[in-house]
Amino acid sequence: ASDVYKRQTQDWSPDVDVKEISNSFLLSADIPGLTKKDIKINVANGRLSISGERSFETDQENDNYHYRERRFGTFERSFNLPENVDEEKISASFKNGILNVTMPKHENILPKEREIKVS
Repeated sequence: ASDVYKRQTQDWSPDVDVKEISNSFLLSADIPGLTKKDIKINVANGRLSISGERSFETDQENDNYHYRERRFGTFERSFNLPENVDEEKISASFKNGILNVTMPKHENILPKEREIKVS
C-alpha cells in the first residue's frame, strides 16, 4: 500500500493545448477535481505560470482498491509568452474541469519582416 501512496502523491501535470487565432492565443488545460480557488495563474517576465494542488483523498481502513491511477499533489506548468501578447489583457475562466486562458495580442504590431526603401 505504501508504494501506491508514494506514486499517487508525486507531482503531476495537466494536459495543455495552446492554439493561435487571429487576435489571440488560447490555452486550455484539463484540471479535473479542482475548483477555481485551487488554481493560481501568474504572469511575470514574459512567462505564464499555472499551479495548483489536488488533495490526496484519505483512505479509510476498510477501503480495498483494486486499481488506482488518479494522481494527487501539486502541479506547475510554465510557458514563455510570445512577444506580441498583451500581458495586461490576459484573462482566464474555469468550468467543468477545464481551464481556459485567453491571451490577446497587441493591437498594433509591427510586421516581423518589412522592406526598407533606400533613399
